[in-house]
Amino acid sequence: MLRKEFRRKEISRRLSRRLGFVLTVELAAGLLLSIGVIALFAEIVEEVVEGESRRFDEAVLLWINAHFPDWLDRPMLFFTALGYYWVVFPLLGLAVYAFHRVGARISAALLLISTAGSLVLTITLKSLLQRPRPELFDSGYTASLYSFPSAHATVAVGFYGTLALLLAWRLKGFWRWAVAASGLLLTLLIGFSRLYLGVHYPTDVLAGFLAAPLWVSVVGIAYLLWRALRGPGRNVE
Repeated sequence: MLRKEFRRKEISRRLSRRLGFVLTVELAAGLLLSIGVIALFAEIVEEVVEGESRRFDEAVLLWINAHFPDWLDRPMLFFTALGYYWVVFPLLGLAVYAFHRVGARISAALLLISTAGSLVLTITLKSLLQRPRPELFDSGYTASLYSFPSAHATVAVGFYGTLALLLAWRLKGFWRWAVAASGLLLTLLIGFSRLYLGVHYPTDVLAGFLAAPLWVSVVGIAYLLWRALRGPGRNVE
């Protein structure tokens, strides 16, 4: 009995050390990712505030308007509609409910945090920076609120991109890559639709693409720190 108890404690100590090492690696990787995303986001914000991106922004928008055909109007209106709250929120509710039904609570929480939290961050930044929308050409489409960063681009990554990754993670082979590629393509098309319609600058869209991973990486670091402080041997579900 004593020998069995000793072996049990020894196995428990080894598992704790291994889990502690895994947590350390996760935390270090998360910190590096967060620092990179924050640095790139801050660089874009600085260039926008100081007006250094204006020449680039205007040149890209004018080039898109001059070189892309008019028959893209309807497809771009469709893709831009996918980024509105009245489309995203019902889909978010259905997805979160579906994940809960199959017992994927962490996936449900991650999707909710990624979408809702990053949108709050984006709306807050819009109110603080108050960048006017571009008026370089008239596409017949109008948008409200401020320009920087793009909430549509944030939704594209925060909801559609995250959902695609969560689904791809559970699939194998061809379907894993098909779902991941579809999520990436949809994300890019939603972001591009805002440029095509002339209601956002390229830096608005780039910052929107970064807003969701910025928010998720910060939340992820907080989660890993919480796990580390609780101790590797405890249940965190």
